[in-house]
Amino acid sequence: MPSVRIPSALRSLTGGHADVTTTAATVRDAIADLDRRYPGIAARVLDGSGAVKPFIRVFVGAEDISGLTGLDTPVGERDEIEIIPAIAGGGPGPGEPSREPGREPGREPGREPGREPGREPGREPALRA
Repeated sequence: MPSVRIPSALRSLTGGHADVTTTAATVRDAIADLDRRYPGIAARVLDGSGAVKPFIRVFVGAEDISGLTGLDTPVGERDEIEIIPAIAGGGPGPGEPSREPGREPGREPGREPGREPGREPGREPALRA
């Protein structure tokens, strides 16, 4: 029986189940089966026209269904369907200036906040009398 790997963001809809089995013959049928059993999943994965949302990837085994036959991709007895939501972050948003990798805005490279150059953290200089 094919199984569907549920991402953590959708597990509240499946009662915490990470893997759910299905008797579906295609990815489309698997999502419909999941939505019958766990209402709300289809709305989180598919857009209003029934296509996979742009920020969601669906795989059968190691293959992205967008490179196969989409939602009509057949699934076999031992196949695993994975629903992978995109992870946001990392780059500047629209209208934000880009920045160098590893450098925070307003911070000099190689300098820790609150640390004077030439001093090691936790080591204070000896006081002279």
